[in-house]
Amino acid sequence: MENIFILIPVATGLTSTEEERKNYLHICLARIKKHTGENIREEDIVYYRSYAHEEFSKDYNAYQGNAYGLANTLKQTAILKPKMQNKKVKNLFYAGQLTVPGPGVPPSIISGQIAASEVSQYLQHH
Repeated sequence: MENIFILIPVATGLTSTEEERKNYLHICLARIKKHTGENIREEDIVYYRSYAHEEFSKDYNAYQGNAYGLANTLKQTAILKPKMQNKKVKNLFYAGQLTVPGPGVPPSIISGQIAASEVSQYLQHH
């Protein structure tokens, strides 16, 4: 058997019914078929779980259910994310998904390593 995770970015503050979520699934399966030729039918799915912003909000107290913490706008992506060192408090550094390099477990871990290196350099010069 195979696993597939489908990530669908949606605006915060929305609500969704199970019917709406199934509709998104059907749209995604149709796109997968169109782009890959793989015909994954709903009746072929052994296990299905929908986990959306409502669950992120409830389970993790995520602000408006946002899994990434920031808005999905150009001004808050890639190198435009908040910097690791606070602009006003010079000895305050940030690490984690909301800073460069960004969301996800590996980048968050790397972010911690980079922040530790920045703190070390800061301490050597101050």
